[in-house]
Order: sequence, then structure tokens, then C-alpha cells
Amino acid sequence: MENETYLAQQFEVNRSHLRAVAFRILGNAHDADDALQDAWIRLSKSDPDEIENLPGWLTTVVARVCLNTLRSRQRRPAQSLDDPSDSVDRLVTNTSSTPEEQAVLADNMGLALLVVLEMLSPAERIAFVLHDMFSVSYDEVGQILVRSPEASRQLASRARRRVRTADEPASDPKRQREVVDAFLKASRSGDFQTLLSLLSPDVELVSDAAAVAIGAPERRDGPFDVATRFSGGAQSARLALLDGAPGLVWAQGGRPKIAFEFTVVNSLVSRIDMIGDDDVLGEMTIEYLRRERGQ
Repeated sequence: MENETYLAQQFEVNRSHLRAVAFRILGNAHDADDALQDAWIRLSKSDPDEIENLPGWLTTVVARVCLNTLRSRQRRPAQSLDDPSDSVDRLVTNTSSTPEEQAVLADNMGLALLVVLEMLSPAERIAFVLHDMFSVSYDEVGQILVRSPEASRQLASRARRRVRTADEPASDPKRQREVVDAFLKASRSGDFQTLLSLLSPDVELVSDAAAVAIGAPERRDGPFDVATRFSGGAQSARLALLDGAPGLVWAQGGRPKIAFEFTVVNSLVSRIDMIGDDDVLGEMTIEYLRRERGQ
């Protein structure tokens, strides 16, 4: 009884933080409360003497419960986000919350962020929310996701880019594909001037550790350096959709080795990410857009 009382007290001390974590991951107050209930059940069955860092333990448990919830959502038919008012209602409505509480939750997150989070993979969402919103280290995020710290860093980075561009003017997906396709053709033919014309003045090329290990540059900044890196190259890269967005993939033996993620703003390439980490590549949905000769 003494242990149960102690655990109940500690859970209440951490409740506000845990609910904030759960809500920001799930975007739904009702699901967040369910996650806390599940976490309490697990805590009540635990021995407090075996828990070294109770707040950290609780955060980990809540995050794992949320991860399972996100994955189960993926197996259900998607719900429409066409009507912003419906989106807010669906994402924040909780029969046990007052209208004032619902308004505060929606205001704190912002509709744009809620909608973008809905588009992320479960692993990206966990990595981004825990690291960027709650300062959880990539080592700890990796333990929750069963990923390496580097893979967790890359997942958060990918999510961060999507969130960062949420407020930018909507780009035409067809135009994005045309830009990436033109970039690939100019790279293969060594058309330096066309490459320059497709790059934003502040374009940046960034590679993860796995891509660097097999020869990719760690970083290049500016149109000249980025165009120089690609001019005459990308001979074996293929046009593909990476989680629905136009990009490139270099594969060996049918296995993706490096994915090139493009950020296109106002018909110009503003960033290229070269991703070689197997864990991150494994999280991607890759759809090749055309078959190259000899393949």
C-alpha cells in the first residue's frame, strides 16, 4: 500500500508534463488521456525500487504507448483533413475536456502544426516532438524507437523540415516533380548553368553520417558549390517519390543506398538531404517514378 501511494503521488506530480507529451505526439486530447491511463496501469504494477529515474521512465512509457497508438492509426482508414474546422474538432475534441481546455490545446499547437504532424510517420513524429519540444536526447529517443541516435536525429530533422515549410506558400506537386526531374537531367548531362538556375541563392546540401561514410560531402552551401558537386554526376540515381515527395534514389542490387530529399520553394531547390542511414531509409515509402534502361 505504501508503494502504491508513493507511485500515485509521483504520477500526479508528473501528470501535467506527461499529458503535454502525449497530446503533442497524438494531437488528440482523448487519446492523450488514454495514454496516461495506460502508463499509470504499467506504473502501478512496477517496483519503484527498480526505477532509477521515475520522470524519465514515465516519459518513455508514455512515448511508447503513443507510438503504438500512431501505428494502429496507420492501419485504419485515413480521415479527411480537407476542412480545417473539422480537423481542429477531430484533433482536439475530448468529451472530458471543457471547451476552454480544447481551445487552449489547439491554440498551443496551432492548426498548421497539427496537420503537418498528422502527415509524419510515427517514428518521425516521436523523434520531433520528444527532441524539439521536450529536449529529450537522441540517445533516449533512439531507445524508445529502437533506432540508433543518428537515425533518431535524422528522423527529427526530416520532421523539422516539414514543419518549417508548413507556413510557406503551397507548392504545386507537379511543379516540384518537374524541378527535381530537371535537376537530375542537368546533373547527368553536366549542364552547369541549368543546375545553377534551379538552385536557391541560399541552397544547402547536407549529408548524414552514413552517406558521408560512402563518399558524400558532409555539407555544401550556395549554388556554385552544390552545382559543382552534382554536375556530371547522379548517373545512377532514379527519380522517385520519397514519402510522397519528389526526390532521387541511388540503389545497389535493388537496395536503396542513398535517398536525396529535395526541399523546393517557389520552384527553386532550397535544400538537398543525402540520407544513407539504413534505419531512416527503412522508414521511407519509396516509389520509383520511371524505369531506367537496363534496370
